Amino acid sequence: MNRFSVSRRGVIAAACSAVLGLSATQAQAEEKPIKIGLTTDLTGIAATYAKAQVDAVQLAIDEINAAGGIKGRKLELLVRDSALKPELGSSLTRDLIVREKVDYLIGPDASSVGVAVTNVAKQYKKVVVMTIPNTPRLVGELFHPYFFTIVPSGTMLARAMAEGIGKDNQKIAFIGGDYEASHQAIKYFGDWLAKVNPNAKIINQQWPKLGEPDFTPYITQLLSAQPDIVFSYLWGADLIAFIKQAKPYGFFEKTKFATLLFLDDLVALGDDMPDGILGQMYAPPFGTKSPKMDAFIKKYQDKYGKYPSDWAVMGYDGMMILAEGIKTAEDWDSDSVSEAILKLKYDGLQGPLTFRDVDHQGDVPSFLGTTGKVEGLPFKGLVNIQRIEAATVMPTPEEILADRNK
Repeated sequence: MNRFSVSRRGVIAAACSAVLGLSATQAQAEEKPIKIGLTTDLTGIAATYAKAQVDAVQLAIDEINAAGGIKGRKLELLVRDSALKPELGSSLTRDLIVREKVDYLIGPDASSVGVAVTNVAKQYKKVVVMTIPNTPRLVGELFHPYFFTIVPSGTMLARAMAEGIGKDNQKIAFIGGDYEASHQAIKYFGDWLAKVNPNAKIINQQWPKLGEPDFTPYITQLLSAQPDIVFSYLWGADLIAFIKQAKPYGFFEKTKFATLLFLDDLVALGDDMPDGILGQMYAPPFGTKSPKMDAFIKKYQDKYGKYPSDWAVMGYDGMMILAEGIKTAEDWDSDSVSEAILKLKYDGLQGPLTFRDVDHQGDVPSFLGTTGKVEGLPFKGLVNIQRIEAATVMPTPEEILADRNK
């Protein structure tokens, strides 16, 4: 055996070892779970919404993992509680990315935390799919290529409400919590109302603080204004308190009432929810009749023992969209996954869904109906429900770009 032969065999062996070693490393890497980071508000007034969101995302992940994961890798969900504090949401999301090495993001809950999370996602180039926040700022000034949303934006909801109540009413009063989303809602509502019914006027506005315990002065001032209808942007505990305090005044007999409405509010109010209120909802499961939605409702009830909310519908679809994007992407990196999501034609719980190139807004519907008994539900829902298609209320690409360039 000469020296050359030994050397050549050694090189070959080393090369083989390197190849085998690289293959082993690749295999190990591919076996690592795909980490999904979810920063959401598990404490505070929106905790119920966040809990449903987490449950639904986990349900979707369990299904994906049971089917073998994505390209041989299982999914792992890492959840952090931002407690309705944007600065905390920002630091927790950064920690998920830097220390926990999450691959992609989903959530969060409040729009204020959504603003914080999307800024961190942009900084670290992480795909984030939003399933509850809907401030128009997310698709406007804060937009970036890694952001996607399947929530009807505040603009879309305000326009849908203007379509729903603007045509048949001339004198409209407003009540909403004194925070950014409410002020945006009345602005976009007013802008669209001018197109729907130029003769209609917003004659009175009431701005109680979030968490207001006593709505008495607001109730009396609204009634004194003698509106044809009151448009409410109250929600959660504020809406529940308002309705319970307004009923003794005969409020709902004296004026029509239209409000943003969450399924959690319907459940909490039970029979105290007056009939005949015009309610606007994001994604009520009872609003879509399909085998896919029926199957989701059953799976959710079997696992968690309760009827799913709007947040659950969007959380489940959001996770499935993210998974489909990862699955069809050419590579694992965010640029590839973002490109893949943008090309998706997703068949979701509420029907087909695609994203626009200009703002990555999913063409999701919203729903209007009047409160009343719904067959099969243990609480009141919406009857005479109308599905508002996104195309009828979405800002045009020109509007989005103009707003972004202000």
